[in-house]
Amino acid sequence: MRRQLSRMASMVPITAIAMMLIAPVHVLAQTQDQQDRLNLVAKYVVTAPMCERLGMVLAPDLPARAEARLDAEMASWVIDSHLRERLKNEAVGRQGKMLGIDLGKTATEAKTDAQLRNLKAVLSGFGHTCMAASTDPIFQSLIVPPANYDLDKAAIYAADAVLEAGGLASWQTPQIQARGDLMMVAGACRSKIGATRSDALLDEYGHSDDPRVRGYYMKSFDAGLSDPTLISTLAGCKRAIASLLPKVR
Repeated sequence: MRRQLSRMASMVPITAIAMMLIAPVHVLAQTQDQQDRLNLVAKYVVTAPMCERLGMVLAPDLPARAEARLDAEMASWVIDSHLRERLKNEAVGRQGKMLGIDLGKTATEAKTDAQLRNLKAVLSGFGHTCMAASTDPIFQSLIVPPANYDLDKAAIYAADAVLEAGGLASWQTPQIQARGDLMMVAGACRSKIGATRSDALLDEYGHSDDPRVRGYYMKSFDAGLSDPTLISTLAGCKRAIASLLPKVR
């Protein structure tokens, strides 16, 4: 065996052996800075849909353009092209899983009013990532905040869109919540209390100059119309209306 190795070594030029030893270092190794950069770019890519929910404008072909710009940035990296692709895919997969876990944790823990209202803080965190992305060389024209963009207001608006159905939006005062409940009863009980009484409740307590509030009332009324079994008797409808009237005035 030793003789065979010696014979093989004698057949390979010294310079070739040197290249074989040196090449893997240049071809396979990436620096920590390069790995951090890949992770950051991947984080911006997977967070982009959240940026849109927060009112920012995304380029329609963002993933493809971001990858093209990343490839141009990586062109100077002394890394084998196949490894480069693998590292990119791994970074995106990793960041996607992290985002999924973070959102899943938020959803799982959102059981109390306080935890649900914490959604605004969670969205603000994503918003700060989006703002950082909007100044990054790769994403600065791919994720664009509107003029006079206010991240805090955007986070509140996005959180309210999620919390509205449960009556927990920032603008839903106890009175507004009670009126929403009354509108649902007015819709669900229409067949029991009659159209005249149902319409009177809608006209008196279902109007608002705020389109968000008005929309909430209409959605509540429509939900009641869609579920007339919510309260099954006339007596039950009268009790529900009587219990809510003091809260809506």
